[in-house]
Amino acid sequence: MQSLKDLRRRILATRDTLKIVRSMKLIAAAKLRGAQAAATKGRPYALELHRSVQRISGRLGADAPEMWRRPDHIGCLDTLVITSDRGMCGGFNENLLRFVEWGCYEHETHNIPVKLYVIGRKGRQFLKTSGYDVERVPSEGGTEKAVRWVVNNMMLRFLSGESSGGFVVFNKYLSSTKYEVTSWNLLPLYTRNWGRGDDVEYIFEPERDLALDFFASEFLMETVRQAIVESYAAEQVARIMAMSSATKNADDMIAHLTSLYNKARQEAITSELMDIVGGAEALGKCS
Repeated sequence: MQSLKDLRRRILATRDTLKIVRSMKLIAAAKLRGAQAAATKGRPYALELHRSVQRISGRLGADAPEMWRRPDHIGCLDTLVITSDRGMCGGFNENLLRFVEWGCYEHETHNIPVKLYVIGRKGRQFLKTSGYDVERVPSEGGTEKAVRWVVNNMMLRFLSGESSGGFVVFNKYLSSTKYEVTSWNLLPLYTRNWGRGDDVEYIFEPERDLALDFFASEFLMETVRQAIVESYAAEQVARIMAMSSATKNADDMIAHLTSLYNKARQEAITSELMDIVGGAEALGKCS
């Protein structure tokens, strides 16, 4: 059995850890309130943009602008991966990166290369170490700068023929106790057979191609922006859940160590009493 000193040191260390994880849980809970509001506030606009893209795409026909047309062949695919900068959030990054690896493997088995744009230090470190074609998304200027950088790069690569499409993979916030790995299409803005039978005609101002290019840019910007805020909210959920589990484990560990400490202390007291009684008996015999 461990000594009383070792047990006491472990109990104090576990209590310090308990204070840290409780503080992290409270901080994540405070951040979640704002992140939850941002994620849910942007959903109606993002959803309506998505529906509008579907409606418009289903009526453009063969002469649609390039960003609205299905490519003739599938070449390189660009994928934006959104992870966290910090750990201590359970399986938040691990599940997402496993999904990304599986997707890369599926595409590469069909000779389709994948270029990864990564937001978040954890994902960038893992994917780069694993040998994937990874490019860091600059985040020094805040979310808006990162969104514009990603959209501009993906659009330029798609229009120049360097890529055949783009996706974003992230953790979507569902509730205060749940999130899920999600993939959204970015490019091209093509929807197969959507809206057939609807005879609504669209009037474009100032001209069709210019209006469609502007709409495509707005759709891409809002989709990436929404994915980032969804991921941030999901990260706080994951951290709360992880810290709740860590708090429970720390409480259980303290209770277990305290029980061992009390048992060891009782045995030490019993041993000392036996020594005293034995010494008294020995003195009595000598007298």
